[in-house]
Amino acid sequence: MAVSATLKAGVLTVKGRSANDTANFRQSANVISIANVKGSWNASSVNSIVVQLKGGNDRVSLDSLSNGGSQSLAENITIRSGKGFDTVQLANGHDVTLRGAKHVLTVSTMGVYTLDGTMLTWTSPSPSPSPSPSPSSSNWFDANIVDTALRTLGHNLYLDGRVDRSDMIALLRNVEDGGSVDTTEFNDLKKIVANSTLFGTGEYVWKLSSYIVSGSVANAKYQGQSLGNLAAGSSSTQLENLINKWFLGLDRPTASGTYRQFAGSLFVGGASYSDIKQGYLGDCYFMASLGEVALKNPSAITNMFVVNGDGTYTVKFFNNGVAQYVTVDSYLPTNSYGQLVYANLGALYTNAGNELWTALAEKAYVQINEMGWLRAGLSGSGQNAYSAIAGGYIYAALGQITGQATTPFTSTGGSSSFTTFVTAFNQGKSIGFASKSTPASSSVVGNHAYAVVGYNSTNQTVTLFNPWGIQYGLVTMTWSQIQASFSYFDRLA
Repeated sequence: MAVSATLKAGVLTVKGRSANDTANFRQSANVISIANVKGSWNASSVNSIVVQLKGGNDRVSLDSLSNGGSQSLAENITIRSGKGFDTVQLANGHDVTLRGAKHVLTVSTMGVYTLDGTMLTWTSPSPSPSPSPSPSSSNWFDANIVDTALRTLGHNLYLDGRVDRSDMIALLRNVEDGGSVDTTEFNDLKKIVANSTLFGTGEYVWKLSSYIVSGSVANAKYQGQSLGNLAAGSSSTQLENLINKWFLGLDRPTASGTYRQFAGSLFVGGASYSDIKQGYLGDCYFMASLGEVALKNPSAITNMFVVNGDGTYTVKFFNNGVAQYVTVDSYLPTNSYGQLVYANLGALYTNAGNELWTALAEKAYVQINEMGWLRAGLSGSGQNAYSAIAGGYIYAALGQITGQATTPFTSTGGSSSFTTFVTAFNQGKSIGFASKSTPASSSVVGNHAYAVVGYNSTNQTVTLFNPWGIQYGLVTMTWSQIQASFSYFDRLA
């Protein structure tokens, strides 16, 4: 969960987590809000604000104007530090670093700042004060980052030797001060994303940051409106929307039905092909491929997902073997009854027993289609819409899920096709079959993809799974029956 906020008896209390948190306050038209925190509050009802931080390196911004507000934030504010290095951006543009727990920063009704009971004063251009000396050891940020505020924040966040997801969001939001990204800040951000070693094993953080800072064709749109790549002079609103798009999963695809937040778990007992239940979308090639990989290499499915802990999931796909990432939230399209209309068809959004991985993988597959490589040469390429991924090829989806090379369009005809199939099956390869438009067997759906879930070498029969769901049963056929109902099969190379 992200930071939480509640208003009771005139006191707006904001509570952090034992992780790196960001709380950007803003006030517009007598309404107080906090970026990416649900709810807003009438300023006349807020007598005071109390921020209680916990673990991690947190950042709190009281500068309403730099956070998109139009008025100065209400006075009478108290911030209590937690463990770690907490940075507070004041309304006067200065930053205060609270090193360690039990520090108290207050803003009185007269607009006077005090830290641990001592009034803070500034003599320009002196740096902002700190309750305890900054660490004497220098790191990469000290030697490479020019902007003072970004350098200081980066130094503190990098004390553990790694820029993680929360760190990078804080760094990006740090340059939103003043309402725009200046040239120095933009150049500093480019230096950060150019150095992948800063992110340690968090490749996904580096990649998502690169899409924001270095640009992506997917940045053309956000929530159906023009967005554009980040540049010197970009507004803080544009940067915040880029953060929302790539780190917070708020660029939800165009869909039928109504988005609702789903209860449930990512996995229940791990990934299995029997979890697959295709909805009202012609993406059988993708759903069958998910099921096939879940059967043959379930760790490839579980490793697709990063659980971010704030209701979002970062999902990995591959473009010609190179990992690419996208973030989705737990809001999914539903019908008027609150049931899923796409993958995991019929699941009710309030059911705490939901297993969400298939629906989230499908949603992520739609969102990453905006990058343009997913469906190159096919209809719907580059569109962030569920309808855009209708129709496709098993071999392409298998490669995009696993990162491995694939062999497409092996015809079921000819004497060698059966040998090719058996060899691939015995090698543990993921395999999917594509049916003819008019199959000979009434048990087979035409123009449909099936996952291979078994082969009996004794009687030489193949067992196939229909991605419509396990309730439709499995189809077991001889090779001659396969030839009469299926045109070809795709497999991992």
